[in-house]
Amino acid sequence: MWTGLVVVLASVVVTAAALLLFGRSRTHEQADDRDGDSRGFLGAVISGLFIVALAFYMVIVWEAGGTAEGNASREAAAVADVYWQTAAMPQPQRDHIRSLLTEYPKLVAYREWPKLQVGESDGKTTETLHALHAEILGLPSTPEEVKSARERSLERMREITDLRRDRLDSARGLDNTGSIMLVGTIVGAVAMVIYPILIGFTARKRHFLQMGLASAVLAIVCVLCVGMTQPFDGWFRVQPEAFTSLMEELAGIPSEQSR
Repeated sequence: MWTGLVVVLASVVVTAAALLLFGRSRTHEQADDRDGDSRGFLGAVISGLFIVALAFYMVIVWEAGGTAEGNASREAAAVADVYWQTAAMPQPQRDHIRSLLTEYPKLVAYREWPKLQVGESDGKTTETLHALHAEILGLPSTPEEVKSARERSLERMREITDLRRDRLDSARGLDNTGSIMLVGTIVGAVAMVIYPILIGFTARKRHFLQMGLASAVLAIVCVLCVGMTQPFDGWFRVQPEAFTSLMEELAGIPSEQSR
């Protein structure tokens, strides 16, 4: 937050300094202005390109955040489904699998989720997932109800693994398209501040007010855009609510009902 505030204040100060340095005299402003229409058209083009880049970028990051949140919910639901399948599993595998299933959401929420902010995974979570898969794979294929639970659980384990892989990929940040749109947004914002100064804004009070406000708003937009480069970091990051809710759900399942 403080970094964003510094960026906004710095943009306003730099804009004011540029106006003092490059602002034209009033006499120059009142001179021949036959190119006014051309300058206005070019300014509109720059504004349009900035808006297009910003719109595309917001769509990309919004979809990325929604996908990450949806995948987390699906991953947690798959873990819960496997837990219910343990009712048909024999001992001692049943208790061991339940223990691993109970441990997994805790590891995701409290160990792996903080590491997602820097694009890293948690080794303990990976080990638990592998152990869980190995335990289910080692279940007998008879009788029929055990076989059915085993196959259903293996399907859900593949889903959990794929969703976790997607989560880790999302934690690495923007893809090439998103990065290009972010660069285009920042370049467009800078151009919208520089262009009026270069084409004729003077160092008058009203121009100071106009350009200071514009640079502050554009700086805020850019700070927000940079803060949304990956869904697990920044002000709008996805929270591990799906897994904390799953912990409560699993804790509330009576042992006799899941047997």
